Amino acid sequence: MLTLLGVSLTLTITSAQPASAAGIVGTGTPASCTEAALNKALAGGGNVYFNCGASPHTIPVTREKVVANNTLIDGMTNGQSLITLSGRGRNRIFSTQNGIEFTVKNLTIANGFTTDQGGGISSGFQGKLRVVDCTFSNNISTKQGEFDGGGAIYIQSEGTAIIERSSFDGNQAGNGGAIHNLLSDLTVVNSTFTGNQSVRSGSGGGGGAIFIDGAKGDNGKIIIRSSSFTNNTAVLQGGAIFSQLYNNNTNTIENSTLSGNSVTGTGNQGFGGGIFSVGGGANTALSLVNTTLSGNTASSQGGGLWSGNGLTVNITNSTIFGNQAISADGSGIGGGIMRTGGTINITNSTIANNSAGFEGGGIFGGTATTITNVIIANNTASNGGNSIIKNNCLDALTNGGNNLQFAANNPNDAECGAGIPIADPLLASLANNGGSTETVALLPGSPAIDAANNAACPATDQRGVARPQGGACDIGAFEAE
Repeated sequence: MLTLLGVSLTLTITSAQPASAAGIVGTGTPASCTEAALNKALAGGGNVYFNCGASPHTIPVTREKVVANNTLIDGMTNGQSLITLSGRGRNRIFSTQNGIEFTVKNLTIANGFTTDQGGGISSGFQGKLRVVDCTFSNNISTKQGEFDGGGAIYIQSEGTAIIERSSFDGNQAGNGGAIHNLLSDLTVVNSTFTGNQSVRSGSGGGGGAIFIDGAKGDNGKIIIRSSSFTNNTAVLQGGAIFSQLYNNNTNTIENSTLSGNSVTGTGNQGFGGGIFSVGGGANTALSLVNTTLSGNTASSQGGGLWSGNGLTVNITNSTIFGNQAISADGSGIGGGIMRTGGTINITNSTIANNSAGFEGGGIFGGTATTITNVIIANNTASNGGNSIIKNNCLDALTNGGNNLQFAANNPNDAECGAGIPIADPLLASLANNGGSTETVALLPGSPAIDAANNAACPATDQRGVARPQGGACDIGAFEAE
């Protein structure tokens, strides 16, 4: 469809040719690599490659490409990713019709724009999208409905999407500054998300980097592995990730880092500086494994993580460090973790140096939070000006055994539970100690060394170091060698 006077134009790419057909964009020079050449190569589906010369080249996209055949498009030229497709801030780059398999490799998708969803790519109903070694920058979706968005990518329902070794920088949408996932299975591996924004301020607004509105049917899965989320922002919920799960859906985040993300809402309306996650049916679970949440900020609750509504959260071999929940009026609860419903199980993790404006500098969780082999230390909470109580926890957690608690400004603070020993764990600063994420090392002489329950320890620590290194595992996410 071509609308001469419209704000954006679309071109449907369809043909009776088989999906195995191939097309080449260009004849070896930048001048030959035009939008018309791209249209011709895409027309039959199949594999599309570029022959544009040895230098980086940008193809302006003046009309959205509606892909109607299974297609692979690969921008690799002489071993380099040289091709940028730019929407010029005026139109979306690609959309796919229902059920289409679409693979995008070695391309930069930039400056896409839509008043609908998915400024860079919109993957259709029951679609299969795969993105490999791509960069998405400055793509925008302006649609502001409660569950609309996807600055770079929008994934429609009952589909699958796999994102590998890709970067998302400076994308923006109402929800899901980089990616909006609707009732589809999503896997993100070895990818980076930096400076993306969710700008919706109304109900449901969130997910500075990724907005998840359920996985694919019952037993659907969201997997985020070996990825980083840095300086992403949302107005209301989930500075980096918003995750709404439904019946039997699971969301696993492993070997990943969420750092410096924030929710900025005013009037005590900012929840989950790093992650906001809720359940919406039976048996929903969020798992954090070998993951670090650091330096994230919420303007109300849950500087690192906010969870609720029947969700089960399992945190293993993870570090929650230096997150804040502090609002303009001095309130704020759950500096590291905020639980409002459901259950949380924490094993061999370190929760340290987080802060809250009011209570629960480390954890606001109660007895529905069970901790085993966990360090909760050096967290702070002002508590209405009284900074000597409720630094680490608002109230007692369920003690699974072999834990340590310590509040540096009040060594008698035992709010995490009277049965949990109080001792300075002698923690180093957050640093690169090997492995894929930053961790907090145990200093020599730490009472956490060789003090954990071996039966509950994972086989390795957060860095991948085998446990135990001594007679027993160490408490926390770090195993001293």
